[in-house]
Amino acid sequence: MGNAYFRDGTSARNAQPYRLIALACLLLVGVLAFIVCLRSSWAGLRWLAPLAAMWLNVMLVAIGCERNLMAAADAARKRTSRGARPANWNLLKRATWRAIAGWTWGGLRAVRWWPWCVLAGALVSLMLCAATVFVFDRHAAAAGPHVRNIMALACGAVLAMAFVTLVIERVIVARVPVQHADTVLAGALRIALVVALACAACAGLYLWRGVDSRWLAMAIALLPALVAGEYALRATLAWFTPPRASASPLALVDSTVVHWLVRPPASPAELGESLRSRFGIDLRQSWVVHSTLRMLPAAGVALVAAGWLLSGITILQPEQRAVYERFGAPRAVWQPGLHIGLPWPFGLARVIDNGAVHQIVVSDIADAADVANGASIAAPLIAADARAPEQLDRLWDVAHPWETSQVIAGANAQQQNFEIVSADVRLDYRIGASDADARAALYRAANIADVTRAIANREIVRYLASHTLDALVEARQTVIADAIRQATQQQLDRLGSGIEVTAVVIESVHPPAGASAAWHGVQAAQIRTAASVAEARGLAATLVGTAHEQAQASVAEANASAAETLSAAHMQQTTFSADIAAQQAGGPAFAFEYYLRNLQQGLQNANLTVIDDRLVGDRRATIDLRSFNTGDAAGAKKLF
Repeated sequence: MGNAYFRDGTSARNAQPYRLIALACLLLVGVLAFIVCLRSSWAGLRWLAPLAAMWLNVMLVAIGCERNLMAAADAARKRTSRGARPANWNLLKRATWRAIAGWTWGGLRAVRWWPWCVLAGALVSLMLCAATVFVFDRHAAAAGPHVRNIMALACGAVLAMAFVTLVIERVIVARVPVQHADTVLAGALRIALVVALACAACAGLYLWRGVDSRWLAMAIALLPALVAGEYALRATLAWFTPPRASASPLALVDSTVVHWLVRPPASPAELGESLRSRFGIDLRQSWVVHSTLRMLPAAGVALVAAGWLLSGITILQPEQRAVYERFGAPRAVWQPGLHIGLPWPFGLARVIDNGAVHQIVVSDIADAADVANGASIAAPLIAADARAPEQLDRLWDVAHPWETSQVIAGANAQQQNFEIVSADVRLDYRIGASDADARAALYRAANIADVTRAIANREIVRYLASHTLDALVEARQTVIADAIRQATQQQLDRLGSGIEVTAVVIESVHPPAGASAAWHGVQAAQIRTAASVAEARGLAATLVGTAHEQAQASVAEANASAAETLSAAHMQQTTFSADIAAQQAGGPAFAFEYYLRNLQQGLQNANLTVIDDRLVGDRRATIDLRSFNTGDAAGAKKLF
C-alpha cells in the first residue's frame, strides 16, 4: 500500500521525467533564493528573484503532472481489480504494526494535501516577486571592482539555463502521444524561458552601458506573479468545491494566463472561419475588406513617405538648441522653436544645451565605471527621509573617493620634505552662448564632461604642486577657486572647445584623512602654545604695571617726605630767626621766659620726683626725671 506509485511500471517510467524536472526546479529555486537573500547581492542581482519565482511555478506544474499521471494509473488499476477480493483473512495474519502503518498511510493519502502545497508555493513565489518591487528597488546599483565580472558570470549562467530550458521544452512537445500534462508543462517552460531571457537582458544592459535596468526586472516580475496568483486562487477555490470537481491534481496548476501567453496567433483563414461559425460574418463577400486590401500597399507607402518627410521637422524646447547639418556640413545653429529642414539622412539636427549649467566633481578617479555609476555626481537627488550620501559629508577625517590628492613640496626650516594635500573641488560649466561656441562644443569634444574634468584636474594638480600645505590651508578658498577657474578657462579657450567655466567651488582643502588625528594634535598644540604665550605676556604686563605702580608710589612718598622735611626746616628757621630778633629786643628776660616755657612743655607729662634740698646741705633742690614702676612710691608724682 505504501508503494502504490510503482506498481505499474509504465506509469512509473512516464512519471520519471516529471519527477526529474521537479527535482531540478527545486534545486534551482534553492540556489537562486539563497543568492537573492544575500544582502550583498540585493543591488546587483535583483533580477534573480522573478527567475526563482518562475522556476517555483514550473516545479508546481511538474509535480501536478506527476500526480495527475499517477492518479490516473491508480484509478485504472482500481477499475481492473474491483471484482477481485481476497478469499482468506490475509489482513488478520499480518503483524499489527504493518496494519497500523497501512491504515495511517491510507489516512494521510485521504487528506487533500495538494491544494495546501500549491497555495504555499504560490505564496512564496508572490513574495519573491514582491521583493523585487518593494525591497530590492530601494537599493542603488551595485558598484565595485568585481561587479562586472560577477554580472558577466551570472549572465552566462542564465543564458545557459535558458538554452537547457528550450531543449527540455522541445523534447516535451515532441513526445508522442501528446498529453494535456505535456502541454501544460511546455507552456510553463516557455514562460520560464521568457523570464530567463529578460533576466539575461538585465545583466547584458549593465555590462554594455552600465544601465541599472530595475524597471525591466520589476516588469518581468509581473509575469510569474500573475501565474502564482492564479495558482493561489485555484487552490483556494478547491476547498469550496466538491472532491470530484477537483479530483485532477493538474487542474490546480493548469494556468489560463499561460495558455493566453503561449497560444499561437490565429491565421486570417482561421479568424474568418471563427467569425463565420460563431457570428455568421463572411469576410470573403465584404467589399470593404477587398477595397482595404487593395488600398493597403498604397496607404503603407504613403504613410512611410509622410513619416520620412516629417523627419525634417525639428521642435526644440527652451533649454535646447541644435546645429543643423545639410549633407553632412554644418549650416546653421537653430534656437528654440519649430524648424524645417531636409529629411533624414540629408538633413540632421544635433541637439545641444542652451545655456544649461552642469556641475562635475574634479577628482582623480581612474575607473570609468565609477564615473558611470555616479561616483562623480556633485549633488545626487535623494529622498527627504533617506540616508544622506557620502557626497554630502564635509568631514575630512574620512577618505572620500572624489577628492584629488597630490604630493607637494614642504618647508621645514632648512630641511626639504614632502607633504600630501587633498582637495574637494567642484566645477560649474556650460556651453557658450554664441553659435561658434555651439559648433566647437559639438565637433571638437567627444565628451564635454570628460574634457572639462581632465583639464580642470590638471590645473588643480599644478596649483597644488606650486604651494605648500600651510599656504593652501591658510589661503582663502575664493582666491584658490578664482586662480583655478582662470587657468582652466585659458586652457579651454586655447583648445577652442566652446566651453565656459562659470564657477569653481572649493569644498575643502586639507591634509589626507589618515593624518587627521596628528593634524588636530598639531593644531591643538599651536592653540595651547598661543594661549600660553598670551598668558605669559599678560602676567608680564601685570608685573610690570605693579612695579611701575610701586616705583611711582615710592617716588611720590619720598617727594612728600622731602617736602615735609623742607617745610619743617623752613618753619624752624623762621622760628629761630624770630627768636633771635626777640632776644635782641627783650634781652635776658626773653631768654629766661623762653627757658621757662620750654621747661613747662617738657615737664607737662613727665613723672617728677622732687628731692628736697635740705637732705643735702650744700646743694639745691633736685628734680629727678627717672622712671619707676607704678607701685613704687618713689615713682608717684609729688609737688612741693
